Amino acid sequence: MHRGTNKVIFVATTNARGLRNTLPSPTDNDDARVIGKLIAERSKEADVYAIAYEPKKNGRIKGKLGIILDIIQKNGIIFV
Repeated sequence: MHRGTNKVIFVATTNARGLRNTLPSPTDNDDARVIGKLIAERSKEADVYAIAYEPKKNGRIKGKLGIILDIIQKNGIIFV
């Protein structure tokens, strides 16, 4: 979501029609990598090269979320 305009720039989920049938398992770590790459690509298409992620209070970044955020960063998106 864009902070200035409150406009949703994009949404990526394993339940999306384009991905649901092509992914072997929505619970697999490889699927998290696909989602991370998709978010990075859509960010670049929307001319967004820096994003912010604010975890919940006492929230940890691990598991699939950690994989997604790592892949986004590896694909050239900066976290601020």
